[in-house]
Amino acid sequence: MIPTTRLALLLFIVAAIAVAEPFVPEIAWVVYVVDAIAVGLVLIDALLLWGRRISVERTAPEVFSVGRDHAIVLRLRNHRGRILRCLVGDDPVAECTSDGLPASVALPPHGEALVPYVLLPTRRGRREFGSVAVRYGSPLGFLTRQERIATPGEFDVYPDVHAARALELLRRQGRGDARMGSLRVRGGETEFERLRTYQVGDEPRFIDWRATARRNEVTVRQFQTESNQNIIFAIDTGRGMRGETEGLSHMDRALNASLLAADVALRTGDRAGLLVFDESPTRFLKPVGGKSGGQRLIRAAYEVDAGLKSTDYRAAIAFLRTQIRARSLIILFTQVLDPRSASELTSSLRSLLPLHLPLVVLLRENDLEDRVLEPVYGEQDLYDRAAAAEVLAWRDGLIRKLRRNGTLVLDVRASDMTPELVKQYLEVKARSLL
Repeated sequence: MIPTTRLALLLFIVAAIAVAEPFVPEIAWVVYVVDAIAVGLVLIDALLLWGRRISVERTAPEVFSVGRDHAIVLRLRNHRGRILRCLVGDDPVAECTSDGLPASVALPPHGEALVPYVLLPTRRGRREFGSVAVRYGSPLGFLTRQERIATPGEFDVYPDVHAARALELLRRQGRGDARMGSLRVRGGETEFERLRTYQVGDEPRFIDWRATARRNEVTVRQFQTESNQNIIFAIDTGRGMRGETEGLSHMDRALNASLLAADVALRTGDRAGLLVFDESPTRFLKPVGGKSGGQRLIRAAYEVDAGLKSTDYRAAIAFLRTQIRARSLIILFTQVLDPRSASELTSSLRSLLPLHLPLVVLLRENDLEDRVLEPVYGEQDLYDRAAAAEVLAWRDGLIRKLRRNGTLVLDVRASDMTPELVKQYLEVKARSLL
């Protein structure tokens, strides 16, 4: 039970009369009457609040993805015969943010009401729901009651599996994501697959003029790409991947991008595998095709997280060379922190060539780039800008060196990592680099 403003006003009136009684003895009886009335009203109000009045059910999605908003619905039912004006809240969930609570709702007599809100997980793992708190006023308005209704539940937060579903919907509708380009993988000029209607972005040299005249619409020849190729996602779980950008860790962004790119690769007939490593390889999944390959990757990615160990690129690349014999696209997610690691990364990737095609995905440091562009107001600001510019220049030098050695490099901002990786994969397939 929580006192309200109305109860405080009642007690103020009682106290004022009690203070006036020594100066006006004739009203002594009034003090006793007012006290008795006040106590009686509060007791009656408390008795009217006795007993449970509300039950709650929570509806949540079966699958949660890190970094995605998920709609949660609380269904409240009033078991009493009067309207209840409630303030509703849900217990915080670890490593999640919510929006839409607390919410006000009016529960009709013996009726129901829905309270929706949004839950956004920021890290993967097992999470638990707690209790729902509902606060409502008493009939006379002197007290407020807060009920805590236990609505336990558990859910698992996976990498972003919803992105692949959205991409599949675009594919079925014949559309695409503007940042990813065309979702269709076009092959070379000799492996003919079929004729289809011209779409914006098709090369004019693929137009079949005879078919165009026959169909009375512009028709192009579509060529088939080679399938059954290996795509290996090598994910660094060393301390460099513990950083966060725009609310998500580098590790979660790498996993989200890997799963979406793997979904695209599997649907085009390729096989997807996974290597997780820090100072040594810790998990390896051989490349597998089909729907089972994607499910294996999702289950494996659920438990992957960055630690405090250093990264040994030589050990990881040497392990891959012993496990993968066929030519493969090896997509490496990492953050290079120092010149020694950069030198080790460069030499290790060089050993993959020419048998394999390495692609390094680096997350750009938004804070450093913004720092360089900020105005200078003093000597300390000048030193800060110079240090940030030096780090960025060193990083640019590393990227140029990797590209000179024949390694593909994606240097992207956090929000662009997933679409740019898919776009790069489609480009590799279209150019028959594998």
